[in-house]
Amino acid sequence: MTTLVPTTILAVVLAAHGTQCGCEGACGKEHPSKRCAAGTDKPVALHAAPYPPYATETANASAPAAELRPWCGPCWRAALKRERERVAEQRRIELAQAQLALFDSVG
Repeated sequence: MTTLVPTTILAVVLAAHGTQCGCEGACGKEHPSKRCAAGTDKPVALHAAPYPPYATETANASAPAAELRPWCGPCWRAALKRERERVAEQRRIELAQAQLALFDSVG
């Protein structure tokens, strides 16, 4: 009889990418080895999330498994904050451009 062992998404991600945080600098820190050292010296809680992160929780939760990497908590929070700030700035610029276009057509 074959016993099925349940596999979690995190187990699949760790098997594919190792047990080290896969940040690669997305958090804003320059990691000496290009990857965060979390998980190399001592065990640290990692979770699976997309690389790079999306600005919304919905997009992050629905990311395909191929985009997932292991993340430590501090790197994930910093990378998510940076992405949200980038998207917010992009939206501010688009809004400003759209508002300027309203006045360009007045003549």
